[in-house]
Amino acid sequence: MAKTFSLDQLDLTKQCEGGFEFEVLDENTGKGTGIHLTVIGSHAPAVLAFTAKSLNARRVQDEMQEKRGKKAKLRTIEEDIEFGTELAAIRVIGWRGISDAFTPEGAIRLCTINPPIKEQILKASEDLANFTSLPAKS
Repeated sequence: MAKTFSLDQLDLTKQCEGGFEFEVLDENTGKGTGIHLTVIGSHAPAVLAFTAKSLNARRVQDEMQEKRGKKAKLRTIEEDIEFGTELAAIRVIGWRGISDAFTPEGAIRLCTINPPIKEQILKASEDLANFTSLPAKS
């Protein structure tokens, strides 16, 4: 008899809301740094909402420019980097091993001043195996 799953068991967005803690690795040695970050998954509602809100705001600006008879504003590389930094930082929901208390602003600062950590945040958040827990096939 084939195993069946409920939609609740398949709710990836809900599973991505649960935090996943990982240790930041030193990019040169590959060893743990003692800094532990807790992230939510890339499909978590908070990440999806932030992405939609940011991109919709850009589209509204573009539409307003077109209505004024102007070309849409060209986005700078700096603006794209800032968006990518915020997109990584929104995924961080806590930390250990950093003396500063966790705040969303601190997460943005961390991602801004340390791009390799930003990359590790994105990697951990996008790895759905860190968040999914489908029942084992019987």
